[in-house]
Amino acid sequence: MKRFQFQLDPVLSYKQQTLDMLMSELSEAQMLAAAQEEARDRAAERLAEYDAEFADKREMGFTILEAMEYESGQRVLEQRLQREQQLLDQRRRELEIKRQKVVEARQETHAIEKLKEIRRGEYDTAVAKAEEKAIDDLTASRRSMAAG
Repeated sequence: MKRFQFQLDPVLSYKQQTLDMLMSELSEAQMLAAAQEEARDRAAERLAEYDAEFADKREMGFTILEAMEYESGQRVLEQRLQREQQLLDQRRRELEIKRQKVVEARQETHAIEKLKEIRRGEYDTAVAKAEEKAIDDLTASRRSMAAG
């Protein structure tokens, strides 16, 4: 009997390659999200430091011009923090989309692998039956030759 061949092997190979590519993209998206989270945290820390510095200056006293400069700086830092948070939210959405694609690709690949296992089992059963039949035929022919 000829050796086992799974007709969907090219499809399975393609699905595996696609899954590998998507896993790589997911990893990159995770790194980008982590980096953006760090950037957001740095912006939040800078704003907190600036607010503490402003509170210290307020206790010591300062001019109206200095107060206006601090408020302006505070608004700039708040806007920066907001931009960093928006970018982080965008990165997280992209990450979730990549995760979903990976899950779908894994399911598709797993389904084809499962089908391959089933077909391999069917092939192995057919081979075993063919070998058993060949042995039975050989035994029967030897008996008939011995009897005849």
